[in-house]
Amino acid sequence: MSQTVQRAIRVLGLIAERPSSIERVASFMGTHRSTALRTLQVLEAEQMVARDAHNVFRLGRRVISLANAALEYIDLRTVAAPFLTKLSHEVEHTIHLAMLEADTVVYIDKREARQTVRMYSRIGNSAPLHCTGVAKAIVAFLPAEDRDRIAGDIDFVVHTENTLASLDEYLKDLESTRDRGYAIDHLEHEPWVNCIAAPVFEASGSVLGSVSITTTTLSCDLETLLTMVPRLFETSRGISREFGWTDDADRTDP
Repeated sequence: MSQTVQRAIRVLGLIAERPSSIERVASFMGTHRSTALRTLQVLEAEQMVARDAHNVFRLGRRVISLANAALEYIDLRTVAAPFLTKLSHEVEHTIHLAMLEADTVVYIDKREARQTVRMYSRIGNSAPLHCTGVAKAIVAFLPAEDRDRIAGDIDFVVHTENTLASLDEYLKDLESTRDRGYAIDHLEHEPWVNCIAAPVFEASGSVLGSVSITTTTLSCDLETLLTMVPRLFETSRGISREFGWTDDADRTDP
C-alpha cells in the first residue's frame, strides 16, 4: 500500500510539472501502461487529476482547492522568520519584513542590528510609501492600476534633501526599482539611514510583502550596502518559494 501511495504522489509531481499522457506516466513510473492507467484512474476518481479528450492528464480541481486552502493558513511572518534570522546573522544590520494592508505598508517583523544605534521603525508601524525601501519594493510591483492609484494619493512630505518630493520623481523611482528588482532608500526618510529592499511574491507572481536591509551611515555606506543585494535576493526569493513562487513565475503585469 505504501508503495502505491508513493507512486501516486510521484505521479502528481510529474503532472504538476506539465500535463502528461498515460505513456509518459508509465515511462516515469517504470511500469506497464495498464499499471500507470490504474494509478491515474484512482487519482481521477478523487479529482486529484483530470483528463482531456486526448487522454492527457493535468492536475485536478481538488489539488487546486487543497493548495488554496493551505495558503490561507500560511502566515508571512512565521514563514519568513528563519530567513530573516539567517540574513541578520550574515549581514549584522537591521532586517525588516513588511506587507501591504489597505494601501498602507506595515512593518510586521524586525531583526535588530548588532550596533548601539536603534532604528526608528517598530513592528506595527506604517512605512511612508514614498521614502522607505520596504514600501517602494512593494508598490513598484503592484498591478499598474493599483500602483498609480496609491501613488496618486501620496502626500509627498519632505523629510530630507533626498526625499522624493513629487509624483513624477516617485514613479520614475518605482520604474527603476522594477528594472533592477529591488528598491533603494538613500537617506530619503532619515538623513543617516540607507536601505535596500526586495519584494516577496506569492505563487501567482503577485507581490506579498518585502524584506529590507537597513544601515546607518556610521556603520555602512551605500556602496557597501549594495554589495549585500545578492544576500537580500537569496532571502526574499527563499521566502517567495515557500509560498509557491518560482523564478520563472509570471509577475503581475507592471
